[in-house]
Amino acid sequence: MNAYHLTGLISALLSLIASAGLVTQARLLWQKRRLARTNGTSGTAVLSINRFVTSFVIFLAMYTYGAMLSPFNHYLVWPRVLGMALSLSILYQINADRQNRISRIALYGSCLGLLLANVLIAWQRPIENPNPILFHAIVLAVSLIYLQGGLIQIKLICLTRSTGSLSRQMHVLFVLKDISLILFALVMGTEIGWPILLMCVVGLTVNLSTLA
Repeated sequence: MNAYHLTGLISALLSLIASAGLVTQARLLWQKRRLARTNGTSGTAVLSINRFVTSFVIFLAMYTYGAMLSPFNHYLVWPRVLGMALSLSILYQINADRQNRISRIALYGSCLGLLLANVLIAWQRPIENPNPILFHAIVLAVSLIYLQGGLIQIKLICLTRSTGSLSRQMHVLFVLKDISLILFALVMGTEIGWPILLMCVVGLTVNLSTLA
């Protein structure tokens, strides 16, 4: 097994394990919501909608990028499917708890983004020579979106001095996943792997800062 397949397989396995962190987050959120209903409080008070929308955006970006590559990158695509599904389940729980316009926009907007990404993949893959300016701008925008989502969550934690329903285990697993993806991106080569490298460096910064 060469370095590409070895690092790809490791990153895919760690991405699947990281999804277990999202399962932990979803379960913790469900427990907090059930407890909150008994005392009339919110079970999602400390959770930032922005944080989970931007996590979904990162999953969606890597899913789309992997699907648009030639050859199709299975190591990037399939673990992201599970990540997107779990992120949507968390957004669904937040919307069920808060029942406001922002939570509905976050949930339905994410679902629409997934639909549009699949339409793009079906009609346009593979893109052999993407417009470099547009492509670089999209990658940079996605990375900045993820960064600001993480910063908002950190700000909420600092303001409330509580992590509330936020799962520490999820962030630890995300750190391991980002490290493995950085290695995979380096093996892929910077010409192809730099978008993954940039997004994972941002993700690693966000998750380590949240854990701190």
